[in-house]
Amino acid sequence: MKKILTLATIFILAFTNIALAMDKIVITDSWLWVPPNKVAGAFFEIKNNTDKTLNIVSATTKGAKKIELHNHIMADGIMKMRQVKAIEVPANGSTSFNPHGFHLMMYRLDKDMFAAGNMVEVNFTFDDQSTASAKFHVMPFGQPMEKSMDHQNMDHSKMDHSKMDMGKSDAKK
Repeated sequence: MKKILTLATIFILAFTNIALAMDKIVITDSWLWVPPNKVAGAFFEIKNNTDKTLNIVSATTKGAKKIELHNHIMADGIMKMRQVKAIEVPANGSTSFNPHGFHLMMYRLDKDMFAAGNMVEVNFTFDDQSTASAKFHVMPFGQPMEKSMDHQNMDHSKMDHSKMDMGKSDAKK
């Protein structure tokens, strides 16, 4: 009987630790667009519930041959999209990934997996080698964003999108 109680206690503690570990990183509001050029942009909120700053260093999914971490920067009055090596998620804080800032770019897509209405699982790796995953809803391109993500009232007067540079990355290899 004592062995059974010991095994039961170990079993309960093991699953409690797994459940606690899963809540260290929480990814919400995850969605992506696939515009006509067939390159997807992925957007979400990520919350770090640990006492340690984490950096996202990579992301993968079965439906894309390549995923890059990106950011938009203003340089010489022109909004430019650039690949970055890592994106910080502060200790006990969050980072927003949106169409006007940090985001994921997904290349060489499986068109069936990335059809509007589908869910695509994305796996993240952090600088401490921990991982997290989330399912992203594939939204029809051009469909209005959810109210929480609506930027139509944002002041775009200082942004010249016609000159947006989608060229080479500033990231060093």
